[in-house]
Amino acid sequence: MREPAALLPDPARRIVDALAALAALDVVVAAPPHGAIVAATRSAAVLLAPFSDDPQRHPLARSLAGAVVDEDLRHTAANGAVTHVHVRAVPVRDGGGAVIAAVAVLTDVAAERRRRDAAGLLADAGSVLLESLDGDHLLQLGADLLVPRLGDVCLVSTVAGEDDLRLRALALADPTALAGERPLHDVFPLIDRAWDVLQDSRPVLVGDLGPALAGAPAAVRGLGLRAGLLAPLIARGRALGVLRLLAARRLDDGDLELVAAIAGRMALALDNARQHAEALRASQAREDVLTVVSHDLRNPLSAITLGATVLVKKIRDAEENVAIIQRSAARIERLTENLLDLAGAQAGQTTVLEREIADARALVDEALALQRPLADKKGVKLVVDLQFSEAPLFCDPLRIAQVFGNLLDNAIKFSASGQDVLVTGAVVDHELRFAVADHGPGIDEADLPHVFEPFWSAMRGGKKGLGLGLSIARSIVDAHGGRMWVDSDPATSTVFSFTLPLAR
Repeated sequence: MREPAALLPDPARRIVDALAALAALDVVVAAPPHGAIVAATRSAAVLLAPFSDDPQRHPLARSLAGAVVDEDLRHTAANGAVTHVHVRAVPVRDGGGAVIAAVAVLTDVAAERRRRDAAGLLADAGSVLLESLDGDHLLQLGADLLVPRLGDVCLVSTVAGEDDLRLRALALADPTALAGERPLHDVFPLIDRAWDVLQDSRPVLVGDLGPALAGAPAAVRGLGLRAGLLAPLIARGRALGVLRLLAARRLDDGDLELVAAIAGRMALALDNARQHAEALRASQAREDVLTVVSHDLRNPLSAITLGATVLVKKIRDAEENVAIIQRSAARIERLTENLLDLAGAQAGQTTVLEREIADARALVDEALALQRPLADKKGVKLVVDLQFSEAPLFCDPLRIAQVFGNLLDNAIKFSASGQDVLVTGAVVDHELRFAVADHGPGIDEADLPHVFEPFWSAMRGGKKGLGLGLSIARSIVDAHGGRMWVDSDPATSTVFSFTLPLAR
């Protein structure tokens, strides 16, 4: 059997030998009539081999038929690998014009094409993620960028608590594939790897999703997902969430690097959106403070002015008017303290405490004494039930008095004449548990999660507070290492409870 090169005339063989010496080129030479490969340099034959599925369309076959071929070819192998090759093939003719060979020069353009695609994707991310300051919207924009350009499923979840992730964005190459699956956050694989990625602050590539898909619903397995990766969303050293990209093709380190870069851009955009929202809230809070100062301080100031005027004119009624002045001044002082505390909390400042050993019973008695005139005037009875004799607290007495004052003021305000306000206290698990209960109109269940928010107040019995006292009270209790919560029956009662650790 003759060597393939022997099929060529002697000049052609010398050309083949010369081409073979050019190690910098990937060249294939084929001879008619059936396109037998007579010479191939480097990996040219391997690069061209995947395109032999259709012999009539094969570049060498078309060149042997007399055509000049100049095109890019893309082929996805059975293992999911994608090959991009540029082929330049020309026929070689003898003196009579007959084709005696076809010469193809091949260039692997996958790396260049991938570099261009990655640059385009990053450029798109840079512009698209500037379109919105809404967190959910911009995360969805980021997920839509990646599907289907890099994968078939993208999920973006953000940290919602110490051990909770909340799905914020989902992109599917086939949006109808999982229409009946809920919750989508858990049906896709790799959610169990999310916290490790967040803790390590490094992206992770999972080349084989087979084991992770074993327990997935049939609809998810039917997507043909083969590989996946996770990238953390980190901005300014803070872990915000994690991105999961799942694909039916093979993913590699290049994909991991690209997705990690896009996740970094998404994290910065999300952090900017968060800071923008906080700036808006701070601006609104300042406006609310001005509203409180301009409106709610006006009434006690007017009472002081009126009381002083009457005091001058009617000295015989001095006692009553002095009491009015004292109560109004105390109210202004309390409201001013609340405003200062709130401003500090919104600025991120920790509540400053001046701690000392104080007797819990004495603190309660003092708080009741301060509130009793207001309760007597309204016809509300203050009842105390303390299940301890001595209970030392290492606390700031003035701040704890402020807590009791805010809770009692609130309870008296929403109580009707003839009703009781009950103050209870007991030692439970090495801490003191206090409660202030009133029998006025309760708080709707839908409103309970908001009662401790600043400048928010539930409507109770046609009355509404300023929304400062409860927020400040809880911040003081938190600063002491305690807890505060509320229980309410909309028809019968409301109980505010809080704990304080005992002095050791």
